[in-house]
Amino acid sequence: MSVNCKNSLQKIQLALYMQLKKVIALYLLTAFLFSCTNEGSKPNTPASDTPGTSVTEQLLQDSSTADTVREQLIEQLVQKNQYNKALEQIDRLLAKDSSNPGWLYMKADALERSGDTSGAINYYNKAVNKAGIFIEAEMRAANLFAETGNKNALVLCDNLLKNAGATRFRSDILMMKGIYYSKIQNSVKALEVFNQVIREDYSYMDAYIEKGLVYYDQKKYADAWKVFNKSTEVSNTFADGYFWMAKAEEKMNQKEEAIANYKRSLVLDQSFSEAREALQRLGVIK
Repeated sequence: MSVNCKNSLQKIQLALYMQLKKVIALYLLTAFLFSCTNEGSKPNTPASDTPGTSVTEQLLQDSSTADTVREQLIEQLVQKNQYNKALEQIDRLLAKDSSNPGWLYMKADALERSGDTSGAINYYNKAVNKAGIFIEAEMRAANLFAETGNKNALVLCDNLLKNAGATRFRSDILMMKGIYYSKIQNSVKALEVFNQVIREDYSYMDAYIEKGLVYYDQKKYADAWKVFNKSTEVSNTFADGYFWMAKAEEKMNQKEEAIANYKRSLVLDQSFSEAREALQRLGVIK
């Protein structure tokens, strides 16, 4: 998969992850109210630290810790990339209620972030099955299928496109279809879908890059350059557009133009390591 293809999928994934707190809160509310009834007499204030044990660790190991508190601690573990610890705590929650869609989604998310694609898909599907309708979980599963070139991506995407509740994600869903076609090297279908995204949402910048990459991978560098250039006309602060223009210019032996556009992309995004490495390779910076 191309670097930018991965980036596009990661951006889609990030957008979906931003829905996680709202989703979890929705599904935990009822469970928490019941847990408060059972745990109301139990103090949740942590004891003072014992040697070598943090307050957080005590809360994680304490069976009386409220579910919502444990969920917040799990989120912290995930943010710190401590996936094994997070999964251990999620399993504690699921041991209490294995049918809770929010917790199933949390486990799928942690598994995906840990690199367990098949396990993540399994738990996204479980979350959907228990919830009945769970758009975010379906999209995360579709994302993984697209990334791995699995045709189930099309099944999920097409089902989502029929769901009125998924309309706010329409461009993201179409992008996953396009990336799936790119992954299996069906350039005709990929271009068809990316063009559709651009028609419906001309400011969806990654669609221009993915469309250009179809041509780039076919060694049609002039055609790729035109698409990348179009993205910078839509947004003259789009660092990726200038970077890929430079990549195409290098292939067309236009070194000076390439250097200028690598510089533009780096000015716009100082963290753009690929642009910096290209300028180092071309001897412009050390």
